[in-house]
Amino acid sequence: MANRRLIALDLDGTLLDDQGRLPKENKRILQQFSQEGAIIALASGRMTDCIVPFAQKLGIDCAIIAYNGAMVKTREKEGRALILHEPLPATYGDLLIDYCRQHCFHLNYYLNDVLYARGVQQLKKYARIYSRQTGAVVHFVPDLKVFRGKSPTKLILITDVVNEKEPFRTRDSQYEFFQKKLGGQVNLFRTNPEYLEFLKKGVGKAAGLVKLAEFYRINKADTIAFGDGENDAEMLAVAGIGVAMANAAAKTKECAKVILPWSNSQAGVAKFLENLARESV
Repeated sequence: MANRRLIALDLDGTLLDDQGRLPKENKRILQQFSQEGAIIALASGRMTDCIVPFAQKLGIDCAIIAYNGAMVKTREKEGRALILHEPLPATYGDLLIDYCRQHCFHLNYYLNDVLYARGVQQLKKYARIYSRQTGAVVHFVPDLKVFRGKSPTKLILITDVVNEKEPFRTRDSQYEFFQKKLGGQVNLFRTNPEYLEFLKKGVGKAAGLVKLAEFYRINKADTIAFGDGENDAEMLAVAGIGVAMANAAAKTKECAKVILPWSNSQAGVAKFLENLARESV
């Protein structure tokens, strides 16, 4: 009998197609692997409540790697137990609160699995972008300084992709700024084109995958991870088989053991797993 596997899947750009839909081929093959004993984990930058609906669409009791690995929860059959939570230290949370307030940037502040943001009218368009892309509910507060001294699970600065009048306000400009200011102190990820994510140093989907493998007593060699974004790169590197989609970022492909010729919109996950299933017969 083959060893039990752990299969971890990023959502956007990987398991889901470009319209955010779940290809039926992906659903069918993952259900097959689950029925044969594999643990299926959904690994995303999203908060828990925005990941669970995709497990329901799959029809699988999935483990959850949320917030890009800052929070890890077991399957429902194990009580959706919290087995890892590595929040960003308050020092950096406070720094970002003050910085975004001073320069009028939108900041997603995640605390106790609730998303907060400052209720400034000119910034609400960024909250709408995020809610539209993830389904998250944003709780607006007059000022995020009420959370000073607390440790958020993660933070996301959301800003423009292009801004010819104020180039400093683009996501990539902010990434360069914070790489110089905080590089080596926190984990910085560029995810969606508008998002710059801040997590505790050492936190990422890779750590989440390792924690789940330990919990379910699955050998590293029997883990498979699929991804496309820069925030997936380390997870692909640490997995027994790291699989990059055809549409993956260059950094992610460099860390993968397998680079698929198929994209997320071509059900690349299903095609790879179907080939793997045939080889295992």
